[in-house]
Amino acid sequence: MAGDAGRQEDHARPTLNETQPLTDITNETVDDPPKTIPTEDNRDQPPPSNETATNKDKRRTTQEDQYRPATATPSLFTQHSVDSGIGDEDEVASGQHQHDAIDQQPNNTGGNDGQEAPLVTTGYEDLNTTQDQPGGQHGALAGEQLAREQDLVADVRRVPKRRRRRRRPSDTVSHKESMTTSLSESIWNYRQEHGRTYHAYKDGKYIFPNDEREADRLDLQHHLFRMTFAEHLYFAPLHQPKRALDVGTGTGIWAIEFADEFPDCQVTGIDLSPGQPNLVPPNCRFVVDDAEDLWLYEGKFDYIHARLMAGCFADWPTFFRQAYENLEPGGWLEIQDYGLPVKSADGTANGTDLMRWGELLCEAARALGRPMGSDCADHYLTWMADAGFVEIQQHMFMWPSNTWPKDPLMKQLGQWNQINILDGLEGFCLALLTRGLGWKKEEVDIFVARVSRDLKDKRIHAYFPMPVTYARKPYPGKVPFSMR
Repeated sequence: MAGDAGRQEDHARPTLNETQPLTDITNETVDDPPKTIPTEDNRDQPPPSNETATNKDKRRTTQEDQYRPATATPSLFTQHSVDSGIGDEDEVASGQHQHDAIDQQPNNTGGNDGQEAPLVTTGYEDLNTTQDQPGGQHGALAGEQLAREQDLVADVRRVPKRRRRRRRPSDTVSHKESMTTSLSESIWNYRQEHGRTYHAYKDGKYIFPNDEREADRLDLQHHLFRMTFAEHLYFAPLHQPKRALDVGTGTGIWAIEFADEFPDCQVTGIDLSPGQPNLVPPNCRFVVDDAEDLWLYEGKFDYIHARLMAGCFADWPTFFRQAYENLEPGGWLEIQDYGLPVKSADGTANGTDLMRWGELLCEAARALGRPMGSDCADHYLTWMADAGFVEIQQHMFMWPSNTWPKDPLMKQLGQWNQINILDGLEGFCLALLTRGLGWKKEEVDIFVARVSRDLKDKRIHAYFPMPVTYARKPYPGKVPFSMR
């Protein structure tokens, strides 16, 4: 597909001579996005709606029922039928599709060639208890492959209450000079393209912007992750780590919060752009560095974290090997990422511009030699095993495209994700489609408007798979257990 990236007929680029003006594309009769961002006081309330009661009744009788969420487990090895969970609101209120988590761990022994079988579960089984919702439970549609009658408990470590620590200005220049690179003036001379700015160090490796607009979106996206993970920053079973590395730290917000939680752990965040704050915890520092270069750090790490890095590496297996070599025995690697294109259990996303958007981004990324989305996320389990990791586990979460789910938690996540994607949509498309597929800026603008329309359409029951995959470096002499 990468070899045909420039052919117009393959991806049917929008033309600039269309009779339908751009304003018609953006002013379809669709639901408006939420006008206010949820806060602590109102996040458990349903999102505001501008529909009247009559319109709601008419919608209920004329439209196909939306999903009722169900807790389930996608299997890595076995195809399961899709339990769409479609039903009326009375059944949802009765709690027929809410499940209690059982206090048993699934058997994770066995596998092929003496290797432990990776444990693949949804991310919601152990996160289905909350004091803020009636009955203390919520359900979740957690993937396209849904088991019929099985609940599995995710072994999730509860994050202790965060302790606020006194922070001091970070001596960023001296840290960067002593470890990897200095903050020379050229690093701040960002690449400017189509009204956005991009990193200057190793220009062209990262295809998303690094300006203030993108930084604000990344911080909003971090809050969306915290909501999705029930305030967890990580899922690997850590025990008093001493040294941690955050690959692709972005604005540095994850590294700062992790350093707050573990005051005795030295946290290092690396990124191609020097856009992190100066006021940080005393055990946190940031380095301008390229994770694709040879790692030359002062010591090995107990924990390596990488979030939303699909599309950043040309050679993922090399990244996993370097992470393995730079971990202490017993150390953990955790990848929190996304799947693309979007999925829909009932097929309502098929043939839409929203689905085509993900396909085109993946095609452009392949043309640039840096695969993204499901081209990466679907292979993490295999790449980790090939690098030598053990106790590989994966939990599958989801981000709805908008507020189409009936479940209150999923509806809230969809509301936040809609804002997140709409705010970043232009930045997601500009560099990839212009550099990878040869589109013009005007063509990208038209396509962004069409995708925005689909993101607001509640009839499209789309979601982004959000896998969390982590694994441990074995202790010396460890041999995988196998029963023959």
